[in-house]
Amino acid sequence: MKKADPVVCIRCMTYNQEKFIAQCLDGFVMQKTDFSFIAIVHDDASTDKTPLIIQEYAARYPEIIVPVLEKENQYSQGKLSKVMYPLMKGKYIAVCEGDDYWTDPMKLQKQVCFMESHTDYAMCFHQAIRHHEDSNIPDCLYSDIENREYSGQELYQSKHRPPTASILIRHSVFESDVYKQCLDQISSFGDLSFFLSAAHCGKVYGMTDVMSVYRMNNNGVTNVFNSTNDIVLKFANENLKLYKIFGEQYKEECVNVYVIDYINHFFRCRQYGVIRLRLLTTPLMKFPKHTLQLFFQRVVSHYKKNK
Repeated sequence: MKKADPVVCIRCMTYNQEKFIAQCLDGFVMQKTDFSFIAIVHDDASTDKTPLIIQEYAARYPEIIVPVLEKENQYSQGKLSKVMYPLMKGKYIAVCEGDDYWTDPMKLQKQVCFMESHTDYAMCFHQAIRHHEDSNIPDCLYSDIENREYSGQELYQSKHRPPTASILIRHSVFESDVYKQCLDQISSFGDLSFFLSAAHCGKVYGMTDVMSVYRMNNNGVTNVFNSTNDIVLKFANENLKLYKIFGEQYKEECVNVYVIDYINHFFRCRQYGVIRLRLLTTPLMKFPKHTLQLFFQRVVSHYKKNK
């Protein structure tokens, strides 16, 4: 690592988040550390005032905020991960997207102290608040995160998936062969690639400290992703690539997710009067046992719910 490199590099990606980006950047500049850190803030050609707000913060905090302002949208071209990868410098990489934010000024210090004293760990993450921006649902804890080590198989499961804005990863993970395979072969889930690559390269630790907010809103990347049918199926198909990269221990869970995504999409289309049998025959031909079992479970569940 070069002497000029920071100890921590924060990766922040944003798109049309003028309502939230200032709160996100405030979480960066309020950090109190005994080491250097920077935030690479990547705007993916927003059409609102997000780039202007980023430039204002960069002018006020030039030692922290490093703006990267695109002229053309990279996400739509499948290039976003590859654009961000070479920009990441430093011993550790922290992540916080533009609609999430940090709440503890000691967040980075706490996590770096843990990683420095536990060199066999490749990643740590912490508890967060789940905030529903567009509804009256009260705030709650993100999930049942405990102070303990987590396996890769646990991190793959949605109930143990770390909040994105909570993770701190060793930069060496991004130099690993498994992560580079993900970068080349998978474009649908950047966060999950981080988690599984880290678990492959070392241990992963969870913390109960509540130090960030995960904002759920209709304009978030995840929600836009889930509303697009073709991308949903792409996500399902790329699940099958995960176990081929990370090992057979992930196969059962990856296959289940693949089949469930196709079945759910079949029923979603059916609600709008569209019958797409291909959504059943495709997984049925590849994994007949899983498809029949999960389809039957879905039908029984639907029947009990509407009885």
